Amino acid sequence: MKSISLVLGANRATLSGPRSKQYRVRQNARAFAKRLRRAGFGVRKWTNVTNKHFAAVARQMQEEGKGDGRIAEIFSAARDLCKAYGNTGISPTNDVFDVRRGSIANANSKAVAPAFVQGAIDKLENELGYEYGPRCAAQIRLQWELGLRREESAKVDLVADWNREGRSLLVRYGTKGGRPRTLTNLSDKQQAALQSALPFVSLSDRPGIHNLMPEGMGDKWQEKLSYAARLCGFTKKESGWTLHSNRHERFHTMYVTHTGFQPPNQHESIAAFQQAAHNAAGEEWPRLDAEARDEIEVTAGHSAGRRDVSDAYLGSSQ
Repeated sequence: MKSISLVLGANRATLSGPRSKQYRVRQNARAFAKRLRRAGFGVRKWTNVTNKHFAAVARQMQEEGKGDGRIAEIFSAARDLCKAYGNTGISPTNDVFDVRRGSIANANSKAVAPAFVQGAIDKLENELGYEYGPRCAAQIRLQWELGLRREESAKVDLVADWNREGRSLLVRYGTKGGRPRTLTNLSDKQQAALQSALPFVSLSDRPGIHNLMPEGMGDKWQEKLSYAARLCGFTKKESGWTLHSNRHERFHTMYVTHTGFQPPNQHESIAAFQQAAHNAAGEEWPRLDAEARDEIEVTAGHSAGRRDVSDAYLGSSQ
């Protein structure tokens, strides 16, 4: 990739604090710079970055289903770079960009309606006007049935990492923080989703690794996937859902299957949830709730006990 001036500026800026912190700031600032370029902005100096640029990156990340916490993390680094070069014109808060970190326990469900996502998949599978329609449909099905992130669904190596007989899938490419995880006890529907993706396996530009992106396209594939989402109305503006809503639906389904009752964000209040859970499972509801959350947190790529993660998908039960 050709060097981008903002990226070079991030590498060369004078920063304070521990080296580990400086590394994270530079890494996230480079991510901001690359996203800004993808959004069509040619700004080349941190002194010229404005709130308009922050807003554009926020919209792009929200359309991809990135959480407010991740956006805020990148924005913090970008602000640090702006300040390092004397640019003090950036808003000190993220509210103006419709980014609100802090309320990670979502009060409202973001899970996509199953009928809608199935309709979107059907449309793309039969989309004659877009050559990548069927490939995108296969990846969206993986996001829906297995809870894969959009990048994971593009970079999963079905040749090496899907154990059909053992009904398991190792997810190790495109993961958050580079943390691999194994999905086990795959259902018939999940196995079928993986099978439907097999025709789209291609060699990556990384030797010996297969993925579901067109050969040689690399990370530009995400733009193609975003276009497919717009074609079938899978955007926050059009339908209220993004591709990340598939992940919410997977974990919502896992919760109901394990507990037998709906998660907190399907109720008007925590008290209403607790009453409904008690009505369904009696005194056992807290145990079932905890078990379901542990399973979901691990499936999502985190550690069991990360209630901030399950709260983000289900709402808080306490």
